[in-house]
Amino acid sequence: MAKRYAGFLPWFLAIVVFVLAGCRQKSVHHNSPPTVVITSGPTGVIASDSANFGWIGEDIDGNLVGFYYGLDDSSTGIRTEDTAVTVHCLSLGEHEFYIRAVDDSGKWSNAAVRSFRVQFDSSVAPRGTDTTLEIITWNIQNFPKQGDSTVNRVRALMARLDADIYAVQEIEDTLAFRELLSGLSGYTGFYSRDDYGSFYQKTGVVYKSGIVTVTDMHQLFWGNDSVPRPPMEMTMTANHNGGTFDFHLIVLHLKAGGSAQEQSKRKTACRLLKEHLDEELEQGEELDFLVVGDWNDKLDDPPDSNVFTLFLEDTLQYRFLTFPLAGNSYYGSYIGEGGYGSLIDHILATRDALNEYDGGITMTLRLDDETDRYGQLISDHRPVMAIFPVFRK
Repeated sequence: MAKRYAGFLPWFLAIVVFVLAGCRQKSVHHNSPPTVVITSGPTGVIASDSANFGWIGEDIDGNLVGFYYGLDDSSTGIRTEDTAVTVHCLSLGEHEFYIRAVDDSGKWSNAAVRSFRVQFDSSVAPRGTDTTLEIITWNIQNFPKQGDSTVNRVRALMARLDADIYAVQEIEDTLAFRELLSGLSGYTGFYSRDDYGSFYQKTGVVYKSGIVTVTDMHQLFWGNDSVPRPPMEMTMTANHNGGTFDFHLIVLHLKAGGSAQEQSKRKTACRLLKEHLDEELEQGEELDFLVVGDWNDKLDDPPDSNVFTLFLEDTLQYRFLTFPLAGNSYYGSYIGEGGYGSLIDHILATRDALNEYDGGITMTLRLDDETDRYGQLISDHRPVMAIFPVFRK
């Protein structure tokens, strides 16, 4: 009997050992999840609307098939096979960048996280004070010039400058303008009601709702070819620290261009505007008027080609607060191609409004010196600001 099975026993034992070995391998083998580590990217405060991130992934028992990254929400992600990405259109505030790896068996890594804060234009000096009313006219070129990046940057600059009133020109996208307002704490605003098609650029006003109230907004010179963008006129009351300033604000954007015909249209627009103001002043109901905007012309042109002659000659009733800046390219408000250093954005005041301007100052804000990529992301115009010391304690 023993001899009968003696030759079989080694074969039997070998089979048992082989089976047990296979079972042992199956019992200990498992797929480990991949890992990912962020190797580069911001960790503190950045003054930019974009950020670069890099990472390294590893799978010790398989192959990586991709990564999923996201911003501020780790439950969703954008797939990529790269190990670096640039995130654009960052908004002001705190953010978290997430990255996860996935392997060829469908296993996910834990998310690697990098926290950072966006604080645009921290080098820009605030201009608003507790004792003054600041009025800024600002052509925000084809707003938003670069989409969400422009919305974020203009909003951040307005908040940083801390002015009481912004009169703006060239609103191309009204939805983007409403988005600008929705994220601008302490401010409200509106844009002009005129509409001449999708190409048309509107004017608008942004103001501190806790200081300024607006009533009776209407538009002037409807249907006049010399004034293709009807100016907005409104009554404003600024009240703070026991001081009050009631005035009419007119926001305009005159015809651009250097041809004789375009210059003639600006001259006609100025004549219409002066006739309107003269009539208002004669009625005597409100004597404080401020006219702000992109006038698209220079105050120091020769008399025979100066579109402002009617105002400049009537020194008893009118004064351009921007006149002391004229002729000096350092104070130029237009910095676009072909007209760098031209002062074409102006603030006009009537005689009675000058009482509130006593001790005030007007200046061009050279924001392109204070913030990066100003011309690329924001505008080819600098803001022009007038300061009225009406809230003195």
